[in-house]
Amino acid sequence: MKKIILFSIFIASVFLSAAQYFRTGQDPASIHWRQINTENFQLIYPDYYEVQAQKLAGTLDAVYPYGSYSLKYNPKKIPVILHTQTVQSNGLVAWAPKRAEFYTTPHQSIYAQDWLEQLALHEFRHVVQIDKIHSNMPGWLKVLFGEQVSALAFGGYLPWWFIEGDAVVAETALSNYGRGRFPSFLMEHRAQVVEKGAFSYDKAYLGSYRDFVPDHYKLGYYLVGHTKERYGNQVWEEVLTRTGQKPLSLSPVNKTLKDYTGLNKKQLYQSVFDSLQTVWLKEDKSFQPKSFDVFSQPNAVFTNYRYNHWLNDSVLFSYKTSYDGIPSFVKVKPDGKEKKLVFPGIVFNESASYIDEWIVWSEQISDLRWQHSGHSLLRLFNTGNKKRLEIKTEHKCFSPVISPQKDKIAVVETDFSSNYYLSVYQLPGGKLLQRFQTPGNNYFFTPEWLTNNQVAVIVLTKEGKRLATIDFSEDKMEMLTTRDLGELKHLRAHADWLYFISSYSGKNSLYRLNLSNQKIEKIFEPRFGVESPAISPDGKNIALSDYTASGFRLIQISLENINTSPLDDVEPARYPLAEKLAALEPGIPVFPDSTEEKYASEKYSKTANLFKFHSWAPVYINTESYEFFPGVSLMSQNLLGTSETVIGYKWDHTENTGRFTLDYTFKGWYPVFDFSLTQGPRASSYYQIMQNTDNQGNVVSQDTVLKKFTWGQTNAGLNVRLPLNLNKGPFYRIIQPEVQYGFNFYNGHDSAPEQFRGGNFHSLGYRLYFHQLLRQSYRDMYPDFGIILDGSYRHSPVGLLRAGEISSLQSVLYLPGVLNNHGIKVYAGAQHKNTGGRLGFSDVVRYARGWGRINTTDIYTAGVDYKLPLFYPDMNLLGLLYVRRIKGALFADYTRLKGNFYSDGQITGTFIKDITSMGTELTADVNFVRFYAPSSIGFRASYLPEMKNVYFDFLFSIDFTSF
Repeated sequence: MKKIILFSIFIASVFLSAAQYFRTGQDPASIHWRQINTENFQLIYPDYYEVQAQKLAGTLDAVYPYGSYSLKYNPKKIPVILHTQTVQSNGLVAWAPKRAEFYTTPHQSIYAQDWLEQLALHEFRHVVQIDKIHSNMPGWLKVLFGEQVSALAFGGYLPWWFIEGDAVVAETALSNYGRGRFPSFLMEHRAQVVEKGAFSYDKAYLGSYRDFVPDHYKLGYYLVGHTKERYGNQVWEEVLTRTGQKPLSLSPVNKTLKDYTGLNKKQLYQSVFDSLQTVWLKEDKSFQPKSFDVFSQPNAVFTNYRYNHWLNDSVLFSYKTSYDGIPSFVKVKPDGKEKKLVFPGIVFNESASYIDEWIVWSEQISDLRWQHSGHSLLRLFNTGNKKRLEIKTEHKCFSPVISPQKDKIAVVETDFSSNYYLSVYQLPGGKLLQRFQTPGNNYFFTPEWLTNNQVAVIVLTKEGKRLATIDFSEDKMEMLTTRDLGELKHLRAHADWLYFISSYSGKNSLYRLNLSNQKIEKIFEPRFGVESPAISPDGKNIALSDYTASGFRLIQISLENINTSPLDDVEPARYPLAEKLAALEPGIPVFPDSTEEKYASEKYSKTANLFKFHSWAPVYINTESYEFFPGVSLMSQNLLGTSETVIGYKWDHTENTGRFTLDYTFKGWYPVFDFSLTQGPRASSYYQIMQNTDNQGNVVSQDTVLKKFTWGQTNAGLNVRLPLNLNKGPFYRIIQPEVQYGFNFYNGHDSAPEQFRGGNFHSLGYRLYFHQLLRQSYRDMYPDFGIILDGSYRHSPVGLLRAGEISSLQSVLYLPGVLNNHGIKVYAGAQHKNTGGRLGFSDVVRYARGWGRINTTDIYTAGVDYKLPLFYPDMNLLGLLYVRRIKGALFADYTRLKGNFYSDGQITGTFIKDITSMGTELTADVNFVRFYAPSSIGFRASYLPEMKNVYFDFLFSIDFTSF
């Protein structure tokens, strides 16, 4: 049974993949693109990014032989698209179409290596992984499906902990840094195993709503890394080879692991974490904690307190995130009582700070139209008088900090060409006052004011992160440290001391530097890790975010009774696994220092590269309903994500007819254009009364005969929409005006009945959609507040045939439920329709659930849903089903229908009918046979009072966007 389900998921995934491109968005239409072609890479980038693109081309060429070494495969040439205007910091590799995408803006939490070098090491490993599978794929499958079959074998068979874990292993082994030497990356599993024990394999991989589970990057580093340490490089190399060679086998990963290790995935996890648990528990027993007081109260769910500040000597501000509440800045009193102060939008990593009653943070603001663009907004909030200020900086900015006199604000900035600055803006006006850039264009972290003209800052150098000061009055930077202190962050100045977090000992611990003599000492070493120090105004206490398996709690240590350790007495960190993994590699790539042009570059034409046919399938796929039928499909998506095409031929087995289809979407301009075309014969049947007469014309017998008839049909449509993103603060907002044009032509064949007239009709539609939805927490059923408005009007102004007109207005209101994470959804819809005789537009407003549809002129529907979580079982059922959450819902619907009675085509009267339904839904969030994409499965029971009957519906959905 398990094998049948797995095989069915794979086949369905192949079919459905064509209907679901991996879309990342579009860059602004104003960008002019260029390209560099090397032997192994095609870099596509904005024309202003030439210098950095040249250097990146050299970086990728340097990485190529090292990143492919342990997998014994040299991948074929791949396009690399550089998104330079986005506020995101990311990278990805995708197939169908084959490409890599680099988001060039670094964030404040990167480890101590150039951001583009990090991307090159990590993402190139993904290129090697998937191209190795593609090269080993049977030729007949590639002939049948194109690139998509390799993508589905990659994502469907390989566990995501391997995919990302192997890339983290590569970035660690092929550099002096990497996340394998990053204590904040490593501490989550250690804390979980020590405090709560090792979770089951399913929970560790597939997640939980009950407990925090470290992500698959971290899980994968331990599993892939320790497997390589024990068994060498060949295991994972062979996993990729066999997955490609036998993509329709039931479990190629388990089979390979069994052959080389004697263990399957679950057993490998248990073996690795049993060993880690033994080591970690032993080390934990020998740990001698220093005294501290817990400031925050225990929380029932996973909760973090970070970015801390003393309002006075007894009250703390902190940025709180949790599983059951949206992020907020809170005030915490000594007794643990909290008060929410303000709900921000999406706050950049390490980008919130305070002074007195002021909170300042850098918030991500999406571009109005382009997903690969955006900006940052500095937002200030005074907790005393509730005053708000906003400053829009010239470039993307992070880690803001207000000067002691509150007349300036310093920020880390990066422009579209990856120039890095430390900039100062005026308060409150927002005028740019000063900007500092190093000759080597070093990246900055965590500025902290020392005086009103001088800041301390962390600087990224080729040798790692270093502490420095910048004097804006002299436009000069001076290094405070030359020694490698590992990961550095969270500078806080008080008196003659500069406090900071360092991973020098192998944990994120609290240190301080004497600004007079540059001596460094360790103040506090935690059990797992600390962050976000805040020194009380009287200088007697320090608040810290202290990590536990239940999240970052707030603790307080006294500076009056601390025992410090000089840095020379602190044993530097060792990362044994990282060192062993590095020994399995040929060395570390030597990255180019110079940005001098050495690669030929040329224009990249958006018009000439509008189409890239990458995949096909011996089935027809309905891209709206995800259904598939006999036929063929051919898919295209260009590398810039602005042009998508599906061409197909669909055979309808119920009608025994086939028709040609074309769907095309263009997203390269401000409006989005959707064009569709279907053409081909259609078939149906009608009942005809056949009479037999005698010689005198008398009817002697009659019979009702079902007769088939056919007609030709051509449908064409053009939809122009303008999706505008208005996200700001804690709300997601979208407004989308839309205009639709449709052309329909019917040509009745000789077999058609007399009343089936041929002809054509044109339709025009206008729609305006808007939503404003409050951010949801991880456990929320619905947003605690939100509204959706959707109005439309369609008519058929010209043509031989008329479909009449239809107007509708729908709304949804979200409200909080009785208890936390419960939710209420209230629906209301009204529709008026005039038909054009035999033709009419389809209904827009829904009926009460459980009822079928009839011809009407008016529909008025109201409905309410109450949805709540019931259990978080984290339960595996025989390896077939992993259940993370069970949800319940109650609903009630009311619909009033108005319509006409007809006789011989004439209206003879009107009717009004009220229908209702009520019922319940029971669904579960599950994963089938450890397949990573989550599913929802359950049933709906609807009671229809007017019919005194109960109906049941099976509910199922699968979310492929989780890949």
